[in-house]
Amino acid sequence: MTLPLAAVLFDETPPDALLSTFARRLAAEGRQVRGLIQRREAGSGRCHCADMDLLSLAGPEIFPVSQPLGPGAHGCRLDLGALAGAAQFLLSELARAPDLLILNRFGKAEGEGRGFRDVIAEAMAREVPVLTAVRGRHVADWATYTEGFGLCLAPDPAALARWFSELTEVSHAA
Repeated sequence: MTLPLAAVLFDETPPDALLSTFARRLAAEGRQVRGLIQRREAGSGRCHCADMDLLSLAGPEIFPVSQPLGPGAHGCRLDLGALAGAAQFLLSELARAPDLLILNRFGKAEGEGRGFRDVIAEAMAREVPVLTAVRGRHVADWATYTEGFGLCLAPDPAALARWFSELTEVSHAA
């Protein structure tokens, strides 16, 4: 059985181009795809979340979600308040009953009970499939949160297409 909750596994290569291309392909097929894709500024330093924006797949909305911590800071600069604003936007996108919701990441914030956890839960309650990405070090948090009902997919266009195709075949058969 194909589950409506999946994450692309990654470590070094960010999955944003893969997710964006997949969303465009589905949209070209007439599917309603909503969500946010991550964009980082070039030369943003050592921190993986520095100078980060989340871009809406459906429109011009951009959510800057990093905060300046000063030149000596080495920690994550994720602005949890800005992330909460992006989550509210996503909840409003669910009212459009999309065929798929794409979330840029399931990461540390979600593992700690914040971030997009409520968005995922609301999407599941509305029976909207969710595709996200999870870095290897957060897979245990993903498995705990999804209670084994979240799939892990290879970072491959064919794997995403196969998952969504199987998912839609099951929903049309029901």
